[in-house]
Amino acid sequence: MGKKNAERNARLEALRREQRRQERRRSWLLYGSAGVVLLAVLAGIIIYAVSDNQSKNETRKVGYVAAASDAAAAAGCTGVVNDASRGNTHIAANETVNYDVAPPSSGNHDADPLPDAYRFYERIPKLRIERAVHNLEHGFVIGWYDPKLPDDQVTALRAAAENAGERFIAVPWERGDFPEDKHFVLTAWDRTQRCATVSESAIKEFVSAYANPDPAGAAWDSPTAAESGASGGSLNLSPTIAGTVAALTAQAQAQATPGGTTPAPGTSAAPDSTVPR
Repeated sequence: MGKKNAERNARLEALRREQRRQERRRSWLLYGSAGVVLLAVLAGIIIYAVSDNQSKNETRKVGYVAAASDAAAAAGCTGVVNDASRGNTHIAANETVNYDVAPPSSGNHDADPLPDAYRFYERIPKLRIERAVHNLEHGFVIGWYDPKLPDDQVTALRAAAENAGERFIAVPWERGDFPEDKHFVLTAWDRTQRCATVSESAIKEFVSAYANPDPAGAAWDSPTAAESGASGGSLNLSPTIAGTVAALTAQAQAQATPGGTTPAPGTSAAPDSTVPR
């Protein structure tokens, strides 16, 4: 009898050991599977982060070209190019900068930006480009038009400038023609898009994407606009265009809003009505 009990107890103990072994095996399988899944998720996150970082690094390089939008492509625009920085030192009002790119998207410039009360600048004699470049550093977008932009396109640009927002200014370029028959060029600080025709939609897209870049740090390996978000310059245009101070004052007063001395938003800057359009 005692022998049978001993054998039975031995079998029961063996069964218990086997049960515990099976439970441990199931636990290892469960936790092991969970661990594999967790490692796979972590590996996916790491791979995505590395890939995303590499992609961002690529788009931040000088020379990178962001594809033109549908509206920009329809207007014969190139993609948006990340330009190399060409300086940001202030110069005296009687100094001239010979920019090596037409038009510049950065560079040394006049200490006083162009007034942003004007959205559109007519083909004004001796317009001081150096002031406009300072607007770029303040986070403005400049729409440059050269002497070969057709009159109907100038008219379209004048209208588009009124609707492009407070951070857009259209400025004539009188230092020669732009290359490749792209007679209208959009620039932000260190960014350029060259267009064959004027498109209000393309202008608005460019302004939305590139006006007021984050001043906290570089968006790529060329520095961002250090004075982003700042306003335009003084309404004194005498260092900017030919003409007497009296004529300029009369022109500003003629465009003033009722009860004020600031030109109405969206107006054009020109010394008199005889300026060629």
